[in-house]
Amino acid sequence: MKKIIILSLCLLLPSPAFSAGVSSLQSAVDLALKHAPSLQAAQAARNALTEDITLGRASMLPYVVANASLTRRNQDFSYDVSFDFLKTGVRNNEQIYGIKAYQPLFDVEKWAAYQQGKISAATGEVKLAMQRQQTILEASAAWLSVIRAKAAFSAAKVREQAMNKLAMQAKSAFEVGTATVNDSLSASSRRDLATAGRIRAGQVLAQAEARLNSLVGMEMVVSGTLHQGMEPLHVKEDNLEIWEQRAEATALGVQLSDQAVAMADAEHLKSVGGAMPTLQLVAGWDHIKSSDGTFGGSTVKGASFGIELSMPLYAGGGIWAQQRKSTQEKIQAEFNMAEAKRTARLAARQSLLGLRTTAAEVKALDAALSSAKTEKKAAQAGFEVGVRTITDALDAEERLAAAKQRYADAVARHTMAYLQLIASTGELDESSVSIIDDFLKKKL
Repeated sequence: MKKIIILSLCLLLPSPAFSAGVSSLQSAVDLALKHAPSLQAAQAARNALTEDITLGRASMLPYVVANASLTRRNQDFSYDVSFDFLKTGVRNNEQIYGIKAYQPLFDVEKWAAYQQGKISAATGEVKLAMQRQQTILEASAAWLSVIRAKAAFSAAKVREQAMNKLAMQAKSAFEVGTATVNDSLSASSRRDLATAGRIRAGQVLAQAEARLNSLVGMEMVVSGTLHQGMEPLHVKEDNLEIWEQRAEATALGVQLSDQAVAMADAEHLKSVGGAMPTLQLVAGWDHIKSSDGTFGGSTVKGASFGIELSMPLYAGGGIWAQQRKSTQEKIQAEFNMAEAKRTARLAARQSLLGLRTTAAEVKALDAALSSAKTEKKAAQAGFEVGVRTITDALDAEERLAAAKQRYADAVARHTMAYLQLIASTGELDESSVSIIDDFLKKKL
């Protein structure tokens, strides 16, 4: 009965703010995309830049202004020739209200501002996509760091246990006279080093988990492990030139530079428009009522309709300076575009070469790990029957631990090389992450 009451009370307790969950790479990335403050900031910036379209369009639509005023006016007059019917003092209240509407008919500067608004909104979308890709890469790197750290910590624990066992065997052998004191001391030294390595590996794992938890906003238990026999990742077109061309055409950095060139073109047009005439339609209605005047009170109602032409003649040289400045900014944007294309091609080339290299490395280290396991078993068996020395057994354990660590590192580098290759063309998304999850589960 007491157990049932305690269980019921536990169920009624509120859950903590951060809960632990079993994590795959896909779930870690999904949580990071929902939690990352930098991505949320980029979304807010995108939404703000979207309003630039409305702001630019508004400058070309009708502009309506209403005005109203109430004035108390005291005026005293003196005349060279006196007339009885003329007042020498006027004390009146004047009420004025009206409305005016303006409609631009020809204004290059405002048209360029509208084009800049559209470009600004498109730039916000590209920046958001860049931040999204960056968040995916950061979350993937953090998750893989935990996987690598877990593999290292597991290998360190196994190594420590094996070294401790061998140290005890070496000590027993020394005590019965079948091993030298150097063998016993060497085994003890390696056991102590293995303990230090396990402590260090535990610290690295804790730091990797803290970084991942910070990115996803909750405590996570990473469930993935790196097993042997993984089939390396491959891309459909394993051709450097094809990937370089794709990156040059679609990389997000190139898209952003392309928007910068378009913005510079619009700014140059805007500066040219500042030196051109403007034409606008003006219509208005006014109502003026005065309580007293020279000839008594009056009411004036008026309506107007016409076209206004404005032409700047001189502005201290500022108009021409602005044109020269916009011309240089356009040249700068074009060179930045060329640099973005060069960087995109290089990133695609390096990522594809990295994918090829790490694929071969994964296969080679897979074979090396199998050999290290076989060697460790043989050395251990040989030592137990007296045909191998304690040093042989210790060295075999060291090589096995190193092989496990290098294999985990190679798989993680191979995975990141694939993600970076897809990101170099601006196509990295959740579907790419699901491919990685499948890769980590499959065997040869």
